[in-house]
Amino acid sequence: CRVPRREQDTYRMYDPSLHRHCVVARKGRYFAVDFVDEYGDPLALNVIESRLQECVRLADDEESAGQTPELGWLTSSDRDSWADANKEMLRVGGSAMSSALEKLESGALMLCLDDEEPVSKKQCADEFWTGGMTSGHNRWFDKSIQIMCSNNGKAGLVGEHSMMDGMPMIAFSDHVTKFTYADAKKKSGVVTATSTGGVEDIFEGCLDCLTVHDSQIPTMVEKAKSDFATLVADHDLHVQDFQGYGSSYIKKVGYSPDAYIQMAIQLAMYRLHGKQTGTYEATQMRPYLHGRTETTRSVSMEGCAFVKCMGLQATFDGDESSLEEKRSLLQKAVRSHVKYIGMAASGKGVDRHLFGMSMLVRDEDEMPKLYSDPLFVRSKTWRVSTSHLSHPKFENWGFGEVVPDGVGIGYGVKVDSCVFNVTARREHGWTERVSHLLEEVMLEMRSLHDTVPSMKSKL
Repeated sequence: CRVPRREQDTYRMYDPSLHRHCVVARKGRYFAVDFVDEYGDPLALNVIESRLQECVRLADDEESAGQTPELGWLTSSDRDSWADANKEMLRVGGSAMSSALEKLESGALMLCLDDEEPVSKKQCADEFWTGGMTSGHNRWFDKSIQIMCSNNGKAGLVGEHSMMDGMPMIAFSDHVTKFTYADAKKKSGVVTATSTGGVEDIFEGCLDCLTVHDSQIPTMVEKAKSDFATLVADHDLHVQDFQGYGSSYIKKVGYSPDAYIQMAIQLAMYRLHGKQTGTYEATQMRPYLHGRTETTRSVSMEGCAFVKCMGLQATFDGDESSLEEKRSLLQKAVRSHVKYIGMAASGKGVDRHLFGMSMLVRDEDEMPKLYSDPLFVRSKTWRVSTSHLSHPKFENWGFGEVVPDGVGIGYGVKVDSCVFNVTARREHGWTERVSHLLEEVMLEMRSLHDTVPSMKSKL
């Protein structure tokens, strides 16, 4: 679990053999729920269900009594404000608060039981991204893994990025979704479930101290809630659920699906801005000890030639010679991108190397001039931040932009469809435009190939 500190956060990792619980969040209350036995084996399904129902009952009763502290808002604050609030919680709560926080941090994961009933991909994305003003307090954003479940059975998860990357989340999700409810019920058997035990209200012993006369917690909670409302209102999200084609067709015409989609993103953003801008694609380096990611820089000379040939306006006709030129440039751009990804994945990228060098500079030393060079700074300004995760059970996924004048594009490529989750600050009005441009570009790129025989993919 991530732990807030001024200047620099830290984290705590707990031995799973010493803890049997997960954390269940409901209406801003947090419960430690034992879900495995002393041997680390899962408890019977009906026992777990009974304990979840007890969490719902307790939280709903506390809400009706007006006793629900909304501490979750604090975790959404900027890190220094949250660090100050965390310190204040410990000051007024003493050892009881310290024990409560340790109980929350040491839970295997957090299960957030929300009240919403989202239906569309956009509605699900809005709820699972932040929780919004109705469920934002029903989160603890420092937890490495949070699973959210809505009243109508929709489910999502959030990975706290300092401790979690996309591929581990895919592996985790794959493990979870391989088993149906019927499978779990059959495997677990049925045992007599008691109505008490196994559920602990984590902050129950600390509630009174949070509102003592000199406590700043109520004021801090209200400010965090207000800041969160502003943050959510300042951002926009749009989902492009593209049903035109997917990886099957892209491979059929001879391309790497990921590199093909990256060129589609390049063309869409070129048409939005009238120029290409710094574009980041996360590339996995998991084969290396402690390896996480390297940057694949999606802007290339070959990609530039392709987007300029395609132009600022979509064209769905043209003579064969112009179509052949566009196809040829797309092929070169895709090959160049695939080559860069291969280099990045094998430890031959540039960004982590340069970052590591910068971290070696001591506070009293002067930073090398390279790091302040305008071209270097511009090349590290990721106005387009992208990442690719695909899984048969993933309807959508995404993240926020990384610079104020940028967009975030999380995408997945399924066999016969693609999904793009586009985020940006609302003031720019970009998300719907980018979504439309992506759909238009994907259709236009297909039109380049519909008149020629299929090529055999090497992938």
